[in-house]
Amino acid sequence: MTTAKQARKPHQSSELVVEDILKSAATEFAAHGFEGASTRAIADRAGVFQAQLSYHVGTKDDLWRQTIDWLFHRLRQELEKGFADQMDEPFADAAEVVADIIRRHVKHTARHPELSRIMAAEAGMSTERTKYLLNTHVKPTLAALRLVWMDVQAQGRGKGLEAEDVFMLMIGLAPLPFAQAPLMKSLVGKARCQADAHAEVLVKLVLG
Repeated sequence: MTTAKQARKPHQSSELVVEDILKSAATEFAAHGFEGASTRAIADRAGVFQAQLSYHVGTKDDLWRQTIDWLFHRLRQELEKGFADQMDEPFADAAEVVADIIRRHVKHTARHPELSRIMAAEAGMSTERTKYLLNTHVKPTLAALRLVWMDVQAQGRGKGLEAEDVFMLMIGLAPLPFAQAPLMKSLVGKARCQADAHAEVLVKLVLG
């Protein structure tokens, strides 16, 4: 059996070590919340010593912020794939852009439910972490959605919803079958919990 100590890779580049740490931290914070997360468990999962954890990422609070930044960066990269080459000009079909964003968001969340779980854990609290999450990532995301949604409505789609409604549907419903997979599969069946099927339901809810 391979122990955590045996699994450590002391000759990895600093960049790769940090990525391993952030992946491990995302899993730990998603499973146990900030207070319950163990830096020792994060270090062991990443295959590094705890001293390396402090050296590369600082305190537990620093690690949480860097993990959130990394998770949002990875999500934004995925969402922007479909329209990165159109970002400096009006969208020819804004509704299709939103549909693409929803599909990518659902599929990304199915593969990586950690961000949704962390956000759910933090949402009910009023802490410096909550403020950081809100001001650094959530508000800018909503602001960007508002701009695209204005184009959607100008094209006669989504008239019954505001951008804030769409945002709540996306962050609330998109991760549901994956963040609560055992419960949802037993309640509504595996077919409805497939990423493709769930994405199309959400697209229909938002765009009609």
